[in-house]
Amino acid sequence: MKTVLKFTVMAALLFNTVTAMANEPKMKLIADSEAKSLVFELDKVSKDAKIQFLDSENNVIYSSGYLNNNDLRKKYDLSKLEEGVYTLKMDSTTKVIAYTILIKDDAISVLESKETIKPIFKIKEGMVFINFFNQEMKNVDVKVYDASDRLLHSEMVENKLIVEKALNFKNAYKGSYTITVSSADGIYTENISIK
Repeated sequence: MKTVLKFTVMAALLFNTVTAMANEPKMKLIADSEAKSLVFELDKVSKDAKIQFLDSENNVIYSSGYLNNNDLRKKYDLSKLEEGVYTLKMDSTTKVIAYTILIKDDAISVLESKETIKPIFKIKEGMVFINFFNQEMKNVDVKVYDASDRLLHSEMVENKLIVEKALNFKNAYKGSYTITVSSADGIYTENISIK
């Protein structure tokens, strides 16, 4: 019976992840060296998508809050920027897409792009379900902190492609908790409140 329940929960989490990713906007970036600009296009707008343009020291040059329908196509003038390496990042509900951009000798080129899938946190009836596609197959560290930043739970998952965890908060004290998922791609957090 436990195996059937575990399989059902995993299938539901996987279905939710695939559905959420299908609803995510697709991003396209075109470098225009003649105009020294970048053209950024989205096929649709997600209410949770944010854009950041960063320099080589991760200083934010441009940031847009949540995108709206006017943000489907934007042109960024880079003519005033110094030569160097920059990053254009779109952060949405389920993924982060980062483009590495080089400005050199009055030319702009997109060197690479990297897409990182974020963990999915689902809260239901005192349980927190975590589903994470671990692209790098590196160690993943799952931690739970209370409102005073005390570590309550720590668990290392080694070399698994799909990390699935269920954390039981049914008997937890009332208050706020922070769950972190740390991987080679970054640290992701989810704040929950137990009432």
